[in-house]
Parts: sequence; C-alpha cells; structure tokens
Amino acid sequence: MAEISRSRLIIIIVAALLTLSTLLITIFSLKSGVVDVYPYLYIVPVILVAYEYPRSGVYFTIILGWLYLGLVYFYGAFNVQLLASSSVWFYVFVSLGVLISAYTNEIVRQRKYLDIFVNSQSGIFTFDLESQKIQQHNARLDHILGYESGDLDNREISILWDKPDVMHTLISRIRQDRAVNDAEIEFVKKDGSRVWAQVTASLTVENLVVCFVADISERKNVSDKLRESEVQYQLLFDQAGDAIVIHNMDGIILDANKIACQSSGYSLDELKKMRIMDLGISPCAERTRANIKEMEVKGSLIYETIHRNRFGSEIPTEISSSRIDYHGHPAVICIIRDISERKRAEASIREREQRFRMTGELIPYGVWICDASGQFTYCSESFLALIGMKQEDCKNHAWMRQLSPEDAERTKNDWMQTVQTGGFWDYEYRIFDKTGQEHFILSRGSPIRDSSGKITSFVGIHLDITDRRQYENQLETSVREKEVIIKEVHHRVKNNMQVISGFLQLQTNYIKDPESAEKLEECQRRVRSMALVHEKLYQSKHLGFINVAEYLKSLTSELQESYVVQTEVKFEVDVENININLDTAIPCGLIINELLTNSLKYAFKGRSSGTLGISLHLSPDHRFTLKVSDNGTGLPKNFDLKSTATLGMQLVQVLVRQLGGEITITSQQGTTFTITFPEKF
Repeated sequence: MAEISRSRLIIIIVAALLTLSTLLITIFSLKSGVVDVYPYLYIVPVILVAYEYPRSGVYFTIILGWLYLGLVYFYGAFNVQLLASSSVWFYVFVSLGVLISAYTNEIVRQRKYLDIFVNSQSGIFTFDLESQKIQQHNARLDHILGYESGDLDNREISILWDKPDVMHTLISRIRQDRAVNDAEIEFVKKDGSRVWAQVTASLTVENLVVCFVADISERKNVSDKLRESEVQYQLLFDQAGDAIVIHNMDGIILDANKIACQSSGYSLDELKKMRIMDLGISPCAERTRANIKEMEVKGSLIYETIHRNRFGSEIPTEISSSRIDYHGHPAVICIIRDISERKRAEASIREREQRFRMTGELIPYGVWICDASGQFTYCSESFLALIGMKQEDCKNHAWMRQLSPEDAERTKNDWMQTVQTGGFWDYEYRIFDKTGQEHFILSRGSPIRDSSGKITSFVGIHLDITDRRQYENQLETSVREKEVIIKEVHHRVKNNMQVISGFLQLQTNYIKDPESAEKLEECQRRVRSMALVHEKLYQSKHLGFINVAEYLKSLTSELQESYVVQTEVKFEVDVENININLDTAIPCGLIINELLTNSLKYAFKGRSSGTLGISLHLSPDHRFTLKVSDNGTGLPKNFDLKSTATLGMQLVQVLVRQLGGEITITSQQGTTFTITFPEKF
C-alpha cells in the first residue's frame, strides 16, 4: 500500500471534519428553518478534496451533493423554492468540483512535464523552426555542452555546430519528416571540444522543434574500438596462414577464413551450408567417444586427419579444436594446418633412419650414438651381439668392462676427454667378446652440433680390425726381414766396390806410365762415388732414399782428401736437406765427381788458391737445380761440350740424359755448370 504524506493526511482529516460538521449544520438549519447559510459551507471541503485529489474529488463532490439533496428532502419543509434552490446548489457543487479537479490535473500535468524537463538525464531543448533560436533548454543540456545556466537562452542553434551542413541536414529532415529518430550528431562544446550525441527531434503544431540529446561519447568510443577490434580480428582471421573453421556443436559451419575456402575449394556461402564432417575433418570420424569426452572436459583437442577438398584430393592435416562462445552460443573453432610437407619430411626421416639402421647393421660391429654427456643411446645389434650386452647396459658405459686390461684406463680417459672437449674420437683398443676372444676395434666418432654450436650428440662407428692388425703385423715382420736383406745387399755392394777400388789402387802401383796411372785413379774415384751411395743407403732409415746433403758433404770430403793439388782449394757446399732415391743419387754423384775432378785438374793451374762451389736445390715444380762452379781460369774460347773427346765430359753428358735433364755452361770469372733435372718419385 502506498504511504500517504503527512500534509495530505492533515488535509484528509480537515476535509472529513468539515464535511461532517457541514452535514450536522445542514440538519440543524433545516430543522430550524434556516436555509440561506449552510449551502456555502459545502464549498470548503469540496475545494480541499478536489484540489488535493483531482480524480477522487469529482466523485466526492457528486456524493456530497446527493447527501445534501437527501438531507433537504428528509429534513426540509416541502417547499418548491427550497427544492429548486437545492438542485441549483447541487449543480454548483458538482461544477465547482469538476472545475477544480480539471484545473488541478492541468497543474499536476504541467508540474510533471516540468519535472521531466528539468530532471531528465537527456539534454532537452526547443527552438523555433523559422527563427532557429533556442526557446528552452534544461540543465542536462548545459552540462553535456559545457555551458552555464542561461548561456544558451535565445541563442541561435548554429552555436551548437561548427559545420553548417550538419545543422542544415537536421532542419531539412525535420521539415520533410516532421521528426528525426536516433540520429548520431557531433556537437561542439563551449570550450571547442566535440561530443557525440544521439538526437531525437519532433515538430509541434506551433512550429516548435523539441530535441532530446543523449551523450553517447563513451558508447561511440567503445563502438569505434569494437569496430576496430572486429576489423583487426577479421584481418587476422582472413590473413592467418592456416585454415580456420568455426562450427556449432552440431557440426554446422558458421564461419571460415579465406585459406579454408581456398584449401577446400568451396566458397564461404557454400561452406555455411555444410557440416564439418563433410570435409573429413570431424573428430567424430577419427576419435573414440572417450576422446570426444576428453575434449568436452578439457575444452580442446589436437589430432591428425585427412581433409578431402571439393576436387577429391586428400590432404593430411593437423586439427587444433577448442570450445568457444560465438555470438553468445557454444561453438568449436578448428585451426586446420596442412602438414603435407611435414608428413613427407617425416617419411623421409623414417626412410633415412631405416637406411641408417640397415647400414649400421651391415657395417662390421656397427654404429653407435651417444648424447652430449657421453651416455650411449644407440648401438647396433652387431656390436651388442659381439660383446653380449643389451642396449641398456651400454648406456651406462658397461661396454668398457669388456676392454682389455692394458687398454681400459687409457680408453676411458681418452673417451671422457673427447666428451669434455667436444673433439673427434679416433682410437684403437682391444675388446673381449662374449666368448672371451680378443678383438682389435677401430672406433671413430664426430660431435653433432646444433645451429648455435652446442654439442647435442656424438655419432660414430665400430670397425673390427683384428684381421687387418694381424695382416699388418705379418707385413711389418716381412718388411723388417726385407730391410735386413736389402741393407745386407747394399753393404755387400759397397764392400765389393771397395774391393774393386782396392784392386785399381794396387794396379796403379805397377804402372809406370803417369797418364795410365791417372786414368786408373779416375776410375777408382768413380767407383768410390758409387760405393758411397750404397754406404749411405745402408746407413739410412729409409732404404730407398739417402740424404743428399750428407752424401755430397761426404763425397767432396773424400775427393778433397784423395786428390792432391798444389793450390789451396776451398769447398763451398749449399745443398738442401732433402732425400733422393738411388736412381738419382748415383748419376748425380758421378756428375759431381767428374766436374769437381776436372776443376781440380785444370781450373787453378798457376794459382795459389781457389774456390769450388756446389749447390743443389729443389723448386716447387719438383725440379732439381745442380750447380758446380769454380773461380778458376775458365774454359777455352773454342770449348764445345758436345765435341769434346774426354771421357769425363762424355760421361757427364750421358748421365745428364739419364736423369732427363739439361746442362748449361757459363765461363765468366771461372766456370759454372748448371744442370736441371726432374725429381723422380
């Protein structure tokens, strides 16, 4: 029940008391014969009730009038004049009540409209359509536009907009339609800033326009941000690299991006008429009920399936499904990724892995892989079968228990150092198989690094080199035996040449002719130069080569001791520390012997001193350059090496051809023989 205010309660009590008093006075007056005063007393309660309760006041006035007529009828004298005046008063009471009620209703209505106008949360203003001046405006409008009370009184409405076309458009619509509903218009505030408002306007019969203005700036900002967000979402949705499909819980497709349309071969409108199962990507087609329940509980599911496009092509895809709210209803978003390349790569990896495992099994004693810490993660079956272990045993370095005691400590230390330094593993060690037989193993491995250079694993092989080691041992024994034999051969050749040299020396003692004796001595020196080669080969570590520097120093020393001349001769030897084989050493030694002998015999006659130079160098193009020079008298002007009749010079030419070389002679401030010949391998 509605509560009655205190003032109204007082008015009701006063009106009730007055009404009761008036009725009692009416009875008394009628009984006393006084009929002129009491009708006026009815006016007061009628006015009070009609003013306070306009609608109820009419009924109250009618009821009170009938009560008055009833009292006159019962208590008044039967008088036509009294009855006529009573009827008149009845109509006066009723008319007065109705008039006051109507007046009061109008006042209440105006007060209500005023309350709405003043207290409305929307800005309200009116303006004359012709003069376009503001007639009335409420405080809310002042607040929205930033004006003080009274600032907008009688101002032209153009002050509300800085763009005339906005005002003209609004007025044109009002003139044409006599109303404008929910138009969004940007107003200019007093400080020059702008505010968006929703305007509803109507034209009255008095040519007055009533406008309602609601501030929608916040809503406008939110709406703009929402539209911007929707644009960004749509852009991301369409530009995504994967196909995206949204469907409801019944599988009906609600939306799809451009990639989904392209990959499926259907347009967006066609997809919206299809179910997700029509594309062959429904989880129902690939997963059990337990998986579906798991998706409903967890809200997401990732699985692989086959997508069939419009043209019947099958594309392997990975589907990531998640539950979402789509326009207020539960739905599922499916991100469909084409994994054709990944599948081909996986197939290629599987094929390579299969080839790798087959290769590992075909390699004797196989392939191994370990992680960055040195723990074995894979050993081929052939190696495991050899040592009689399982894969798990090898992971914990149990394979080292099979190492030979002589190699165990060294192998363990070398292995740990290789893992710590990230180096290459290349070692031989002995290992015992499950029967106790010893095997020689060559183990080689290389670190595998990622893109940052960090070691991720080691990969290597085990090779059984037992047969090779046995064969190598046999070869080493055979080589050592042959080396002994070859050394003995060189030793005997040297001895035989020394015997020949001794015979020539003895024969020289029985020859009286000096020239013949000299020829025998030259032959003896030639034999000694060849014997010296075999002596150096006998002493050399490498039976096929001698050190040319040591050989030439020994040769010049013996020649200097055996050849007696009156001149003091200085030998200058410049020879590289290189090795030459037998086929090069003997001709080269004989050539040097002949050229030095020739210089000692003829170059320094009549001189007290002289210099002999010998140099031998090997160029990068594998050619030797031999120079034998002296600072003696030089050769005769008409000397021709090709036409000379001496045995020594002819022998030099033959030996140079045997070496495959060339000889040049220069005779300026002495004589220089330059011989170039290729290196023989």
